Amino acid sequence: MKTSSPNQIKSAYHYFIGIINKVEGAILVISVLLMAFNNIFNVIGRVIFNNSLFFAEEVNSILIILITFAGTSFAARHGSHIRMTAIFDALPKKYQKVLMIIISFVTAICILVIGYFSIKYILWIAPRGQLLPALQIPVYTIYLWAPISLFITGMEYFLAGIKNLFNTEVFLASEVTNQQHDTVAEL
Repeated sequence: MKTSSPNQIKSAYHYFIGIINKVEGAILVISVLLMAFNNIFNVIGRVIFNNSLFFAEEVNSILIILITFAGTSFAARHGSHIRMTAIFDALPKKYQKVLMIIISFVTAICILVIGYFSIKYILWIAPRGQLLPALQIPVYTIYLWAPISLFITGMEYFLAGIKNLFNTEVFLASEVTNQQHDTVAEL
């Protein structure tokens, strides 16, 4: 039986994360563009034809959910979430590391618990058969991205915690060190 080497596992992980990055990036770009076009056409319809698009509000609601949750895991992967760093930056590197380990694991647990409750909510709402009035799409389907994204986000924070346990650098995300983040922020 052939066993996988650590390099093969790392390569498979990077390949998988690369696919997730591309999918989430595409979701973010396409959703923002669709929202812009939806709003533009709705305004044109209202001003020129005196008639709004009947589905514009529902489409924007769906796109906001996609943008929010795809953006959450995307930002977690790139260490781009808003952070309050006054105390963190004032600490010596050793204590920054301890704090980042605690932050990463506690955040992972919180996000995964929220993901669990999002699944429970979807399972509660799905049998009710509620539809969006204009688009006639089942309401629960627009929430499906939430648990997927929350799981990915939770795993990103968990991996950052693991990375901080076993490396000397302080990692904000599984592949982003505090030093790399600060260098980018200075630009």
